[in-house]
Amino acid sequence: MHVYFYAPPTKQPESKQAYLSIKDTLSQTDLYVSTNTESEEVQVSAEVMAESRDNDVPLLEQMDAFIIEGSTSDPEVGFLLAHAIALKKPVLYLYRRGVVPQIFSRLSQRELPGFVKVIAYDDDKLASALLAFLKSIEGVVIREVPRIKFTLRITNTIEEYLHFKTHNTKFSKADYLRARIEKLMEQDEDWQEYQRKRQRSTSA
Repeated sequence: MHVYFYAPPTKQPESKQAYLSIKDTLSQTDLYVSTNTESEEVQVSAEVMAESRDNDVPLLEQMDAFIIEGSTSDPEVGFLLAHAIALKKPVLYLYRRGVVPQIFSRLSQRELPGFVKVIAYDDDKLASALLAFLKSIEGVVIREVPRIKFTLRITNTIEEYLHFKTHNTKFSKADYLRARIEKLMEQDEDWQEYQRKRQRSTSA
């Protein structure tokens, strides 16, 4: 899945920190991300992507979803939002709670199609709002990149079992255990209900 993340250039420390938080959250998934928030040498603006082509298809049209941090006024935000709506691609429009984005002085949130999600965020809920949006896209499975090291002591019998289950397969023992735990999480109704409550509180 290819996602384009756009955020207006800024010198505000709180905005820069939010941008870093968004990119850090995205880096924990297996998504392919294009963004304008890198250095000047590698940044990708929306207008450039709309004009640049790969296999005769504009790069912007190859995006599967769009994430816009729109707390700061920027003319390219409106261009990108309109382009994403025209493409009928899922959009997450984020803005800092307490800020009224200038774009909504000309456009009511009620006028936006259902695939455009507008969320006012607090710093502590930014990552969860972002992941909730990505997981809500139909047909998309988000798998976080394993980053937490966990030491588990097991018995000889368990080690023998893991070897038995992974021998002559493409899975390592750690991969096998992660897959089994993820399966348990999918089947655990209490856990799923807990996640739904978290998503509702994030969207509120």
